[in-house]
Parts: sequence; structure tokens; C-alpha cells
Amino acid sequence: MLLLSIVNYLNGMRTIENLLRDETQAGAARIARDTEDALRDRESNLVQLVRLPSLADFLRSREARGAATAQNNRGQRTGPDPSADETLDLPIDVRADVRAFFLNYKAYYAAITCVDAAGRPLFRTVNIISTPGGMDVRFETKGIEPSEARADPAVWMAGKRAPLLLLRSPVTREPFGPSVRYTVPIFTGENRDAPAGALVVKLKLNALFEEAQRNDAMLASPVTRENASLEPTSILVVLDRAGTIIYHTDDALIYNSIAGAMPFFKTVADKMADGAVGSDSYSGRDGSRWLAAYQPVGGIGLSVAVAGNYTSAVKQLQRAGLAGITLSLFTALLAAALLILLLKRTTRRIETVAEGAAAIAAGDLDQRIQVGTNDETRVLADSFNLMSDRLREHIAREAESRQFEAFTRLSAMLTHDLKNAITSLSMLVGNMERQFHRAEFRADAVASLREATDKLRGLVARLSEPVKNLSGEHERDLRAIDLVPVINRVLAATTRSSSALYEIETRMPAALIASVEPERIEGVIENLIINALEAMGTRGGCLTVEAGPASDTQIFFSVADTGVGMSEDFLRTRLFHAFATTKNRGIGLGLYTCREIVEAHGGFFEVESKPNIGTRFRVVLPSNASPSEPRATAEPPPQTVATR
Repeated sequence: MLLLSIVNYLNGMRTIENLLRDETQAGAARIARDTEDALRDRESNLVQLVRLPSLADFLRSREARGAATAQNNRGQRTGPDPSADETLDLPIDVRADVRAFFLNYKAYYAAITCVDAAGRPLFRTVNIISTPGGMDVRFETKGIEPSEARADPAVWMAGKRAPLLLLRSPVTREPFGPSVRYTVPIFTGENRDAPAGALVVKLKLNALFEEAQRNDAMLASPVTRENASLEPTSILVVLDRAGTIIYHTDDALIYNSIAGAMPFFKTVADKMADGAVGSDSYSGRDGSRWLAAYQPVGGIGLSVAVAGNYTSAVKQLQRAGLAGITLSLFTALLAAALLILLLKRTTRRIETVAEGAAAIAAGDLDQRIQVGTNDETRVLADSFNLMSDRLREHIAREAESRQFEAFTRLSAMLTHDLKNAITSLSMLVGNMERQFHRAEFRADAVASLREATDKLRGLVARLSEPVKNLSGEHERDLRAIDLVPVINRVLAATTRSSSALYEIETRMPAALIASVEPERIEGVIENLIINALEAMGTRGGCLTVEAGPASDTQIFFSVADTGVGMSEDFLRTRLFHAFATTKNRGIGLGLYTCREIVEAHGGFFEVESKPNIGTRFRVVLPSNASPSEPRATAEPPPQTVATR
């Protein structure tokens, strides 16, 4: 509200000048137009007056008397001039017509004088008097001042210039105010060669300006100054070409020059003297700012100006604007106080919730947050309480899940190792039925049984210490060993009974040192070789085992077969997942366990496979890790899967 009040106030300050300028321009145009219309109406009235038959008959009788007098003068040269008979009374019909006209338009005309063709005054309306019967007009028929009967000499040419029916003089200064004198010719009968007389009429311009002012909404009720310090809100100024004030809202300034009475108005007055149309601003007597619009009045050499008090209009706007701003400010302060009080109460509740949340985050899951309101903080507190309850339940379930997961992983590893041991014993038993009669076979069989017994004993030992044997949950017993003898030993043990079915190729260096846990890595090698043999099955194939350095700090070994291979979808979505296998028999834990062991040593797998062509598993391990380092000192490279 405060911002809106300020914006409205500033917009009002910017637009009030344009509004006032438009209003004064419209006012000046209306005053000029109304004055011109009033002049035309008054002139039309005068034309109608001189066309009255009573005036024509009166002048015709005067012409007849003049002709008779002239005839007598030709025969009798002495005696008074009958044309100058001052005892001649004014006809009743002339009095009635002129009286009716003068009373009807008494506000506009100061005097009406009738002269004959020689310019001699015949009668004159003096003023309006009150009689028992009402208002009446007093006439003069003698003693008329020559200045009152002075007609425009051009009027006697009216007969030869028929369109010229009305002559208007420049503006004159009269005691009653500015005036325009009209001379209107009077013709008798059909004779229009020369007028028989004329009417000399004084028109009061003040009446026209006052009427136009009353009709103008802006100037209808001007502020009357009761003392010198009170300025009106709008004024009307009429100037002639000399810069004299012909009319002003303040009557005391009439007939004064602008330079003397209103020097601050001189800039506008100069433009008015040039007959310009426009608007301008000026500073008033008391320093207030005014906007004046000016426009000439056609035909009488005057220019009108309507001025509006911009300072007064702004003060009114300021009072209204400041009242609105004050009310908005009070409302804003009250709203701010209420908001601060509400925020303090809300802050205290939020602090209570924050303290409870901090206690829950610190591990106090039995913490309960109590808020005594029903607003958003109550919802927040209830949410934290519900979260702590669910978190306690989740932690309890998580502990159970971790225990079950640990047991599952240990079972998977042990099951896989046990399966491999059983597979070796089964192969040995199968060969014993055919080869037991050979002494060297019996010696190898005894050695194989001893190795199988040691492996089963090791499985029992690992089962007795489950936490130690979970991948990644204890320090590994890493030793720098040569992997080449380990690979050869595993290769001999797993392929001894089926060497006739497979072509075996090995490409290894004389020695390959790696920092590993021997038993675990030996299990990985054994699992990969057994998987390769099972993938090729009884149809035989080629088993290729390679090993060597992969980089300055890494070594690798790989096992490749020419078996059934794996699809791209299996490689992408199921390889190395528990219980995922492509074999008809098996539970799919071998590769899952192998990856756990390799990643526990800080290594990673690379796999290449294509259906019906074969598979190659490549294991990369660190070669210089010390026994004290964790199982993976850095994140291993991403697994590479390709087909060939």
C-alpha cells in the first residue's frame, strides 16, 4: 500500500501539468469561440433593429420635413432652420421599439444613438430607470454630446457598397469598461443609394467576457481574493495589441498595462500581442507557478488567456497524496509490528524444532519435539517425530539386514569353494576307476586327496571366523608371491583328468610378482579355469592362459576358452551378479565371489565374449602394494566388456 501510494503520488505530479495545460488550452479556445459567437449574435441583433419600419418611417418623415424647409428657404432667405427644430418629439412607435430592444439586451449595450444623413443626432438612450410600472428607458432628443453621435464616415457609402451593413470600431476605453462602437446604416423604403440615417451603438465587451466566463467550467467559480495573499485558482486575461489589460478576473487591473500590473506575465503577453496560439508557464506574484493558454479573438484585435494555478493544484494533490502515504505508512507500521510479533513467536517454535532435530541428528532417536500450536511448525515437529520413529525402525531392520547379508556373502563364498573341492574329488574318483592300477596315478591321487583335504580343512577354519573372511571388513594378509607357479599348479590340478579333450596353451613370463593373498587368488584362478572347461564341455576346445605385466604398477592374468560364450545382454545386465549363470548346473556364485576377491585386492575384471566363439576373462592386480595398504588405494578403472 505504501509503495502504491508513493507511485500514485509521483505519477500524479507528472501528469497534473499535462492535465492542467490541456484544460487551460480548452478553456482559452472556448472563451475565444464564445466571445466571437456573442459578437456575431449582437451584430445580428443590430441589423434586425435598423430594419424596423418605425425607424425608417421616422427618418422618412425627417427627410420630408427637410425637403419642405429647403423649398421655403429658396423663396424666403431669412428665418430659423426647421430641420434644427429641437421641439420635435420622438414618435411613440420608435420609442416603443427602441425601448424593447434596449431593455431586452440591456446587459450588452451601453447606449444607442440615432443620427440623420447629415450626422446630426436625433435621439439617444441614456439609461434605464425604475418606474411604478417597471423598468423604462430614458431618451434624450437634445443636448446630445457630439462625441456620442459620432458615426463612422464610411457608413454613408453603404448604399453603394450594399454588403457593408455594419461598421465596427476598435476597442475603446469607457467608464463602464471596454467597448466597441458599431455604426449601422438605416435605409428608407426602396431607396438604397444612400442611408437616411444610422444608429451608433456602444457594445459592452465586459458583458461578453463575463458570459463566456460563466459558461466555462474552469472559470465558472473563480476564487475571489479577500486579501492580498489569496490567489485565485484560475484567471481570465484579455489584452489588446498594445499589451493593455482589457479584461481581468480582478476588476482592479482593467486598463492597466501588463508591464506595470503584471510584469511576471510579460512573456505570455508578448506572444498574445503577436496573435499567437499556444501555452506557456510563468511565476505568479507570490512565486506560485501558473500555466496559461492563449488565443486571439477574431475581428476585434484582442487576445484571451486562461491561466490555471499549477502550484494550487499540486498542493491539493500533495495533501491527498501525503494523506494516502501517511495512512499507508501507519498501516505498514502496524502490519510490520504484528508481523514481527508473529515472527518472534514462530522463531521460538522453529528454534524448538531445530534443537530437537539437532538432538535427533546427534543420535538421540528417543527425542520428542513438543510444539503447542497448530501451525506449520506443529506439522514440522510431527514430521521430525515420525522421522525419528521410522529411523529407529529402519536402523533395527538395517542391522538385521547387514547380518543376513554378511551371512549370505560368507555362505556364497564357502559354497563356491566347497563346490570346487567336490568337483575336483569327483574328477579324481572318476579317474581312479580307470587308472588306479597305475602306480604313478595312485601317487598323484594321494597328493590330490591331500590337497583336497587341506582345502576342506581351510573351509572349516574360515567358517569358524566369519567376520575375518568377509570381503573388505579386515586387513588383508597380502604377500609378494610369484603367480606363475600358482597358475601352473592350478592348471595341472584342474586339467589332469581331461587333458586329452582340450588343447591347452600358456603364455607366461618366467616370474610374475604380485602383492596378493595367495589362497584367495588361487581360488579365482581355479574358478576361471573350471568355468572355461565347463563352457567348452565334452566337445573339447582350446584353453589359453596368459599372464604378464599390465603397467609399471600392475600385472594381469587371463583365461580364454572357445566355448559357448555369452550374449551382450547377459554381459551388461547379469554378469558378476549373484545367482546369474549360463550353465545348466550351478548356482551362479563363482564370478560374484571372484569379483569380490579381486576388488578386495584393488584389482578389476575385463571381459570379452561372443556367443558360440568363446570368452576371455582378464584380471588386473596391483604388483607393488604393501601389506599395510587397504584393499584398494584408488577407485579401479571401469570394467571393460567387449566382443570379438
